[in-house]
Amino acid sequence: LSSGCSSLRLCCIFKSAVSSQDSGRATGGLASSLSPMDEAGDVLPMYEFEIPNTLVGLVIGIKGKTIKELSSRTDVRMLIRQHHTPEKVDTHQICQVRGKREQINRCLQMLRRRFPPARFPELNLQPVLPPPLASNLFDALASQPSWLTLPDAIPCEVVCSSIIDPGHFFLQQPTHPSFSSLSHLDMYMIRLYSQASDIPDLPKPCQTGLLCAAPVLGAWFRAVTVNYYADSDEVMLRFVDYGGYTRLPRSELRQIRTDLMSLPFQAIECYLAHVQPIDGTWQWGDGAMAHFQKLCMGKVMNATVVGFNVQDKVPMVELTVLDEDSKPIRVDKDLMEAGFAKASDPSKLQRVSTTKARPLPTNSAPMVAAV
Repeated sequence: LSSGCSSLRLCCIFKSAVSSQDSGRATGGLASSLSPMDEAGDVLPMYEFEIPNTLVGLVIGIKGKTIKELSSRTDVRMLIRQHHTPEKVDTHQICQVRGKREQINRCLQMLRRRFPPARFPELNLQPVLPPPLASNLFDALASQPSWLTLPDAIPCEVVCSSIIDPGHFFLQQPTHPSFSSLSHLDMYMIRLYSQASDIPDLPKPCQTGLLCAAPVLGAWFRAVTVNYYADSDEVMLRFVDYGGYTRLPRSELRQIRTDLMSLPFQAIECYLAHVQPIDGTWQWGDGAMAHFQKLCMGKVMNATVVGFNVQDKVPMVELTVLDEDSKPIRVDKDLMEAGFAKASDPSKLQRVSTTKARPLPTNSAPMVAAV
């Protein structure tokens, strides 16, 4: 899996925020050294501003004394790097401050006291937004937003990024060429939406099928609107890269830029084939949930699309995971053997055909960006 694991780390932040509000109980992924998080797993905000080259030495101080003192006294991480705008490379550099919001504010206040505007008017500390994403950042570009899919009847390496219940989950393909770009997109969206205050929210009333940026515990993720509740002015969202659903106030959502829609949506909604809860209902118990999480989360598995649900056309998959002795385990059979599941009605499964086009899921309505 190598460096592709970095994108999975951010899905753990859904654990408390999304699962406590709705049916999208996304759980932890694999570790990442790239994620801008503290030891508790919280996403750290980041603030960037310009420093004229004539002041860089003063901000750093002799042997880094000033910048080290600012960092230690306000408990932030400071970094001075080259300006991303070619026209300003020779005149300015970027100072990046990362920490909790109150810590960042304290750091900026200390900087302002050390460099008062009366003496240093060229240092204004105004936020600088990152440039648009380069068109060659992603391996797969599309003129319109697109979803990744799993091939029919062919085993494919996947990871589980979000669990609604043992029979309903979201999968990612870590070996897909576009997957490695997801971590870049995640961090870019944090930088952009955490600093910008002028990005408009979604129009009221809100349409379904609108692509947007949604906040979760200080980070921002791509999502699509699936329902609008006019009485409370809230929106049901589906996260398109990590999966799961949540309901948020419309006022908290932001419109999304076109350069953020090029990367194919990574999360593939799936049902587990051949099984249903042991009591014959559609409600899985906590024991089944814990068993499924232990068996599948944080592991690379094989998923094989064997058909589609006859009602909503969502892919139905067989999942195979290796145990500690590298022996393959079919997840549906393991749930039955553990007493959590029984065989489901085969008439609910539309078997795949190699000669017919795959059905279109009922929840895959055309999506647009708000304008």
